[in-house]
Formats: sequence, structure tokens, C-alpha cells
Amino acid sequence: MARGRATDLVVLNQIIQQHQNGISQRQIGRTFRLAQSTVCSIIKRFTTTGNRLPGKAPGRKLTLTDREVLLFRRHIRKNRHMAVVDLVTWARQNFGKAISEASLHRYIERCGYAFYKAKRKPFLTSSNKRRRVAWAKYHLSWTPSQWKKVLWTDESIFEVSYGNIGRKVIRKKDEANDPSCYKRVVHKASSVMVWGCLAANGIGNFHFCTGTIKAPDQWRTGEVASLPDGKWAP
Repeated sequence: MARGRATDLVVLNQIIQQHQNGISQRQIGRTFRLAQSTVCSIIKRFTTTGNRLPGKAPGRKLTLTDREVLLFRRHIRKNRHMAVVDLVTWARQNFGKAISEASLHRYIERCGYAFYKAKRKPFLTSSNKRRRVAWAKYHLSWTPSQWKKVLWTDESIFEVSYGNIGRKVIRKKDEANDPSCYKRVVHKASSVMVWGCLAANGIGNFHFCTGTIKAPDQWRTGEVASLPDGKWAP
């Protein structure tokens, strides 16, 4: 049962003082316009515990036990990209309890986690990682003069977007269908392949390429090149 309006501390002190002076609880209730049961509770709490203020009200009982919270924490650590809907389904099936999405969000925060936008990183296989470590170890003892003879090259594809590419737009509530508020997207955006290089003495030429760029194409520059994924051109 929910508690009513809290009684002011000054009033609590006056109630205790009048009780100690021998005034009846009914008379105290009439003086402060409080129910006799409220006055009785205040006096009883003071005589038994010595506290004038009530203790903290107990919160709602948790749906999951401590053991189930530990299992839930272990699951979200192993499945960091799992959607909330799938987490709710998993929790209901494994714990046999009716848990809502809002409760699940609170348990995620209780476990010390939160939802964030994942950083974009290139995917590396185990083979890629081993080759990169081997490449780094092989060139660990290189001198600055040797590194100055290296030309670093790379290529990339850039898509040509149309209109405002931001996620948000400034508009009024009823302007959702205003064409000026649309985010312009195309199914197959135009793209361009570019190639560039840099060395110890500065950057090299910037080339716009047709089609794809492969390792033999980079040798046509006539310069020393360091190829991706551990390949090395001395």
C-alpha cells in the first residue's frame, strides 16, 4: 500500500513533545488535523526505534534473483550485438518469468552496461592477424634510413551522396512530409576509385582510377611500394 503525504519534521517534533507532556493521541490528532492512527504510528516509531522520520520504503521486489542476474550478465557479454527483443525472448524462455523490455533495460544498467553505437572497424581474419604480426616482427629492427625508402600506398572507394546525409532534420511537428525535410537516398550511389601514396619526404600523386586496383597496377608508378596484408615490395 502506498504511503500518504509525509509529515513535516517540525510537526513530528511537536507531536513527540506533546506526547511526552501527557497529551492524548486523540487530542494531538485534532490539534494537527491528523488521523489518530497517524499519530499512533509516529509515537510508536519514536518509542521503539528512537527515530522521528520513517524509514525508506521498500521498493518493488526484483523479478530476477541474484543468480539469474549473473546468468543474464554472462549472456549479454557473450552476445553484445543481440537485439532487445531477442534478449526478452531469451530471458522469458530461460527464466520462465514474464519480463518486459523496460525491465530488461533496467537489468542491463544494473549489470553496468548500456547501449552504444558500435564503432566501425575492418574485419580481420585469424590469417590476416598472423600475417600482420609476422610483418611487424620482421621489420622491427629496421633503421630510419630504411623506412625512408618506403612508399606507402592505398586505394579506396568513395560514394557520391545526394542531399543532406545527416540523421536529423530541423522541422515542425506537421512537416514530416515536406520534401525539404526528406533524407535523400539512392539505391546504387555513384562511386569513384582513388589511389594515393606517401613517403618520408611527403605525399605523392593522387589518381582517379577506373575499375579496381590490384597489386600489379600499383607497380606501374615505378616507385617502391608497401602492399596491404603483409606483402612487401623492397
